[in-house]
Amino acid sequence: MKNKILLNLILLFITAITLTSCTGTNETCDATYFGGHVINPKQNFVLLSKNDKVIDSIYLDNYNNFIAEVNVDEEGLYSFNHGIEYQYIYFEPKDSILIRLNTWDFDESLAFSGRGSEKNNFLITLYLQNEKEEQNFSPYYNLNSEKFEEKITSSKAMNNFLYEQLKESGIEITPKFDQLAQIAINYPLDRKKEFYPFIHKNRFQLNDYPTVSDTYFDFRKSIDLNQEEFINFAPYYSYVSSYINVISYKNKPMDSNQTVEVLNTIIDNITIERLKNMLLRQTIYNDFREAQMSCAINKEALKIFNDNCTNEDFLTQINALAADCDEVTQNDNIDNFEVLSTTNETLKINSIIKNKKAVIYFWSPTIISPSMLVKKIKYLELKYPKLMFIGINMDPTELSNKVNSKLRNQYSLPKTSSAHNFVKSLEPRTILIDNNGIVTNSFTYLTSPHLERQLTLLEEK
Repeated sequence: MKNKILLNLILLFITAITLTSCTGTNETCDATYFGGHVINPKQNFVLLSKNDKVIDSIYLDNYNNFIAEVNVDEEGLYSFNHGIEYQYIYFEPKDSILIRLNTWDFDESLAFSGRGSEKNNFLITLYLQNEKEEQNFSPYYNLNSEKFEEKITSSKAMNNFLYEQLKESGIEITPKFDQLAQIAINYPLDRKKEFYPFIHKNRFQLNDYPTVSDTYFDFRKSIDLNQEEFINFAPYYSYVSSYINVISYKNKPMDSNQTVEVLNTIIDNITIERLKNMLLRQTIYNDFREAQMSCAINKEALKIFNDNCTNEDFLTQINALAADCDEVTQNDNIDNFEVLSTTNETLKINSIIKNKKAVIYFWSPTIISPSMLVKKIKYLELKYPKLMFIGINMDPTELSNKVNSKLRNQYSLPKTSSAHNFVKSLEPRTILIDNNGIVTNSFTYLTSPHLERQLTLLEEK
């Protein structure tokens, strides 16, 4: 075992030497490389993407190393995926970047080396710092606006200190990277400034929003809501989305539908078609996900979405979701659909339930991590022993075996099953059924914050 680890490290070292020597002081190498080492891999490849489009699939070798020449014509933000996780990577032509990561602690373990690594190490350090601050920021919303602004200023100073360290290292900072860095430094904190008046007001049950200084929102003057090159950068997209929600909520009439207001605000403020489509989809999808009870797609909001979204995939997805809702009706009997057991036996769902209170959860290894699913279901089974939990895999793969061996009542769908009619959107829906076979909730999620309250009601019914 020790020899294998040593050999692996030697191979990785040789790869690093090859990459860094190609583009160190010697400018004869015009290629751009991406490689590295994955500890505890979830699959045998890494995907490299640009603007949500995969540009390369790079396979791991027997030692979990990978390397490839990649096509980078101009500098910019890319991303790489492994398993269900992803992170950003900034490339300039002729960069040769190595990553090292452990999937058990993906973001925290990630480290970059090689030409171009300094900027990426800065971005991941800033990302982790902002993530930590996000988790610990809640008490600061209790402060008055002056103290809250001081906290924001202090946090921005820390972010800028990290950036100054990068600049002082002698690394060339291009105008494009500087734009990205400014967004990474400021936008997560500006987003908190947007939310502060609402959170403070609600937390203290005030009649009015807290008083803020005349310069409180001056940061908005430097923000462009329509910067196409940063649409896929989470700090930028999250800020734009939050700003749209803030101003739509603040300006909405008392009797208006909030989702409709947000959709109209997007249409009025966003001119970039791709960004507008993303925000329209997110708004109506979130409205559906956050509903406390079954299938609550607002018909007026759906019409606005259909009239203004130009992305055919988004239109298909949302309308398939609406159609799925109509196929399973609250307070009616569940359709007696067919399922396939892990031993390839075709069964009817009612024969499995047998007058029991049941939780039927549809899932897929491409949507839900098998290990997370096992942990979640075991927890729920222990907490709600009177309920029968039934898993139906919509897209079985080799990863499914990890679930089948650890959880009871695992099934898939034969091609002839009528259940296909209500999972066309491939959403991981969960259906709650009482002991009379009546649907008590036709569409919830294992991750819903309302799920446990609904399970308690079902168990007590």
